[in-house]
Amino acid sequence: MARRTKEQAEQTKQALLDTALEMFSQQGISQTSLKSIAAGADVTHGALYWHFKNRRDLVENLYHERRLPLDEVFLDQLQAARQSAVVAIKQFLLEWFDLVLGDDSYRQRWQVFHQQNGVACPELESLSEQIREERAQWLVSLGKLVKKARKQKQIAAKPNKGKPDLLADNLLVLMYSLINTSLMTPALCKGHKQAEQVIDTYLKGVSR
Repeated sequence: MARRTKEQAEQTKQALLDTALEMFSQQGISQTSLKSIAAGADVTHGALYWHFKNRRDLVENLYHERRLPLDEVFLDQLQAARQSAVVAIKQFLLEWFDLVLGDDSYRQRWQVFHQQNGVACPELESLSEQIREERAQWLVSLGKLVKKARKQKQIAAKPNKGKPDLLADNLLVLMYSLINTSLMTPALCKGHKQAEQVIDTYLKGVSR
Protein backbone atom coordinates (compact mmCIF):
# COMPACT_ATOMS: atom_id res chain seq x y z
CA MET A 1 0.00 0.00 0.00
CA ALA A 2 2.84 2.36 0.90
CA ARG A 3 4.50 1.67 -2.45
CA ARG A 4 1.29 2.48 -4.29
CA THR A 5 0.90 5.71 -2.35
CA LYS A 6 4.47 6.69 -3.23
CA GLU A 7 3.83 5.95 -6.90
CA GLN A 8 0.64 8.00 -6.83
CA ALA A 9 2.50 10.89 -5.21
CA GLU A 10 5.12 10.77 -7.96
CA GLN A 11 2.39 10.71 -10.61
CA THR A 12 0.82 13.79 -9.02
CA LYS A 13 4.17 15.57 -9.00
CA GLN A 14 4.80 14.79 -12.66
CA ALA A 15 1.29 15.93 -13.58
CA LEU A 16 1.96 19.23 -11.83
CA LEU A 17 5.29 19.63 -13.64
CA ASP A 18 3.67 18.81 -16.99
CA THR A 19 0.90 21.33 -16.41
CA ALA A 20 3.29 24.01 -15.15
CA LEU A 21 5.56 23.57 -18.17
CA GLU A 22 2.67 23.96 -20.60
CA MET A 23 1.21 26.99 -18.81
CA PHE A 24 4.57 28.70 -18.31
CA SER A 25 5.37 28.32 -22.01
CA GLN A 26 2.01 29.80 -23.02
CA GLN A 27 1.55 32.53 -20.41
CA GLY A 28 4.93 33.12 -18.84
CA ILE A 29 6.02 32.16 -15.33
CA SER A 30 5.01 35.41 -13.63
CA GLN A 31 1.56 35.36 -15.23
CA THR A 32 0.73 31.80 -14.11
CA SER A 33 -0.70 31.24 -10.64
CA LEU A 34 -0.10 28.11 -8.60
CA LYS A 35 -3.84 27.81 -8.17
CA SER A 36 -4.33 27.58 -11.95
CA ILE A 37 -1.57 24.96 -12.20
CA ALA A 38 -3.23 22.84 -9.52
CA ALA A 39 -6.58 23.15 -11.29
CA GLY A 40 -5.02 22.29 -14.64
CA ALA A 41 -3.43 19.17 -13.14
CA ASP A 42 -6.77 18.29 -11.51
CA VAL A 43 -5.34 18.25 -7.99
CA THR A 44 -6.04 20.35 -4.90
CA HIS A 45 -4.09 23.49 -4.07
CA GLY A 46 -2.89 21.70 -0.95
CA ALA A 47 -1.51 18.82 -3.00
CA LEU A 48 0.63 21.26 -4.96
CA TYR A 49 2.06 22.72 -1.76
CA TRP A 50 2.79 19.21 -0.51
CA HIS A 51 5.21 18.80 -3.40
CA PHE A 52 6.49 22.37 -3.82
CA LYS A 53 7.11 25.10 -1.25
CA ASN A 54 6.33 27.95 -3.63
CA ARG A 55 6.53 28.96 -7.29
CA ARG A 56 10.32 29.27 -7.20
CA ASP A 57 10.62 25.73 -5.85
CA LEU A 58 8.31 24.50 -8.62
CA VAL A 59 10.32 26.29 -11.32
CA GLU A 60 13.62 24.95 -9.97
CA ASN A 61 12.25 21.39 -9.87
CA LEU A 62 10.96 21.80 -13.40
CA TYR A 63 14.34 23.00 -14.67
CA HIS A 64 16.33 20.20 -13.05
CA GLU A 65 13.94 17.40 -14.00
CA ARG A 66 13.19 18.55 -17.56
CA ARG A 67 16.54 19.57 -19.02
CA LEU A 68 17.16 19.11 -22.74
CA PRO A 69 18.98 15.81 -23.41
CA LEU A 70 21.62 17.36 -25.67
CA ASP A 71 24.42 15.39 -23.99
CA GLU A 72 23.08 12.20 -25.58
CA VAL A 73 22.89 13.85 -29.00
CA PHE A 74 26.43 15.17 -28.63
CA LEU A 75 27.92 11.82 -27.61
CA ASP A 76 26.43 10.17 -30.69
CA GLN A 77 27.95 12.81 -32.95
CA LEU A 78 31.29 12.76 -31.13
CA GLN A 79 31.61 9.15 -32.24
CA ALA A 80 30.57 10.06 -35.78
CA ALA A 81 33.16 12.87 -35.82
CA ARG A 82 35.91 10.27 -36.21
CA GLN A 83 34.77 9.88 -39.81
CA SER A 84 33.86 13.49 -40.56
CA ALA A 85 33.71 16.21 -37.95
CA VAL A 86 31.95 18.68 -40.25
CA VAL A 87 29.17 16.17 -40.91
CA ALA A 88 28.97 15.55 -37.15
CA ILE A 89 28.63 19.29 -36.50
CA LYS A 90 25.83 19.55 -39.04
CA GLN A 91 24.00 16.53 -37.62
CA PHE A 92 24.41 17.74 -34.04
CA LEU A 93 22.89 21.11 -34.95
CA LEU A 94 20.06 19.58 -36.97
CA GLU A 95 19.18 17.05 -34.27
CA TRP A 96 19.22 19.88 -31.75
CA PHE A 97 16.84 21.88 -33.94
CA ASP A 98 14.55 18.90 -34.55
CA LEU A 99 14.56 18.00 -30.86
CA VAL A 100 13.23 21.41 -29.83
CA LEU A 101 10.91 22.03 -32.76
CA GLY A 102 9.62 18.48 -33.16
CA ASP A 103 8.41 17.72 -29.63
CA ASP A 104 5.93 19.81 -27.63
CA SER A 105 7.59 19.11 -24.31
CA TYR A 106 11.09 20.04 -25.51
CA ARG A 107 9.74 23.11 -27.26
CA GLN A 108 8.08 24.22 -24.03
CA ARG A 109 11.30 23.67 -22.08
CA TRP A 110 13.18 25.84 -24.53
CA GLN A 111 10.54 28.57 -24.41
CA VAL A 112 10.52 28.67 -20.61
CA PHE A 113 14.25 28.46 -19.92
CA HIS A 114 16.16 29.48 -23.05
CA GLN A 115 14.08 31.79 -25.20
CA GLN A 116 14.90 35.38 -24.34
CA ASN A 117 11.74 37.47 -24.26
CA GLY A 118 12.91 40.48 -22.26
CA VAL A 119 10.49 39.79 -19.38
CA ALA A 120 12.08 39.93 -15.93
CA CYS A 121 11.27 36.90 -13.81
CA PRO A 122 12.61 36.37 -10.26
CA GLU A 123 12.25 32.60 -10.54
CA LEU A 124 14.47 32.49 -13.63
CA GLU A 125 16.94 34.94 -12.11
CA SER A 126 17.53 32.43 -9.32
CA LEU A 127 18.43 29.86 -11.99
CA SER A 128 20.43 32.22 -14.19
CA GLU A 129 23.84 30.85 -13.19
CA GLN A 130 22.75 27.25 -13.81
CA ILE A 131 21.23 28.16 -17.17
CA ARG A 132 24.49 29.91 -18.12
CA GLU A 133 26.41 26.79 -17.09
CA GLU A 134 24.15 24.64 -19.28
CA ARG A 135 24.75 26.99 -22.20
CA ALA A 136 28.48 26.88 -21.48
CA GLN A 137 28.39 23.08 -21.66
CA TRP A 138 26.73 23.26 -25.07
CA LEU A 139 29.54 25.58 -26.10
CA VAL A 140 32.13 23.09 -24.89
CA SER A 141 30.46 20.34 -26.91
CA LEU A 142 30.48 22.46 -30.05
CA GLY A 143 34.10 23.40 -29.37
CA LYS A 144 35.15 19.74 -29.29
CA LEU A 145 33.54 19.09 -32.66
CA VAL A 146 35.08 22.24 -34.13
CA LYS A 147 38.52 21.22 -32.84
CA LYS A 148 38.16 17.82 -34.54
CA ALA A 149 37.09 19.50 -37.79
CA ARG A 150 40.17 21.73 -37.71
CA LYS A 151 42.42 18.73 -37.06
CA GLN A 152 40.84 16.98 -40.03
CA LYS A 153 41.52 20.15 -42.06
CA GLN A 154 37.83 20.42 -42.95
CA ILE A 155 37.59 23.92 -41.50
CA ALA A 156 40.00 26.77 -42.12
CA ALA A 157 42.59 27.55 -39.46
CA LYS A 158 41.73 30.10 -36.80
CA PRO A 159 42.03 33.62 -38.23
CA ASN A 160 43.80 34.90 -35.10
CA LYS A 161 46.37 32.53 -33.68
CA GLY A 162 46.73 32.68 -29.91
CA LYS A 163 43.21 34.02 -29.46
CA PRO A 164 40.04 32.10 -28.52
CA ASP A 165 38.36 30.09 -31.26
CA LEU A 166 35.05 31.89 -31.82
CA LEU A 167 33.56 29.43 -34.29
CA ALA A 168 31.82 27.41 -31.57
CA ASP A 169 30.39 30.65 -30.13
CA ASN A 170 29.09 31.61 -33.58
CA LEU A 171 27.49 28.19 -34.05
CA LEU A 172 25.74 28.51 -30.70
CA VAL A 173 24.42 31.96 -31.66
CA LEU A 174 23.27 30.48 -34.96
CA MET A 175 21.31 27.78 -33.15
CA TYR A 176 19.61 30.22 -30.81
CA SER A 177 18.68 32.37 -33.79
CA LEU A 178 17.31 29.44 -35.83
CA ILE A 179 15.25 28.03 -32.97
CA ASN A 180 13.93 31.32 -31.62
CA THR A 181 13.04 32.65 -35.07
CA SER A 182 11.19 29.42 -35.84
CA LEU A 183 9.27 29.63 -32.57
CA MET A 184 8.41 33.32 -32.78
CA THR A 185 7.62 33.55 -36.50
CA PRO A 186 6.63 30.04 -37.61
CA ALA A 187 4.86 31.37 -40.72
CA LEU A 188 8.21 32.60 -42.06
CA CYS A 189 10.09 29.37 -41.42
CA LYS A 190 10.01 26.02 -43.18
CA GLY A 191 11.38 23.91 -40.36
CA HIS A 192 14.06 21.28 -40.86
CA LYS A 193 14.70 21.97 -44.54
CA GLN A 194 15.33 25.67 -44.02
CA ALA A 195 17.46 25.01 -40.94
CA GLU A 196 19.56 22.56 -42.96
CA GLN A 197 20.07 25.13 -45.71
CA VAL A 198 21.19 27.79 -43.24
CA ILE A 199 23.58 25.40 -41.49
CA ASP A 200 25.00 24.16 -44.80
CA THR A 201 25.58 27.73 -45.97
CA TYR A 202 27.33 28.67 -42.76
CA LEU A 203 29.57 25.58 -42.68
CA LYS A 204 30.45 26.07 -46.33
CA GLY A 205 31.57 29.59 -45.50
CA VAL A 206 34.06 28.40 -42.86
CA SER A 207 35.25 25.27 -44.66
CA ARG A 208 38.64 25.01 -46.32
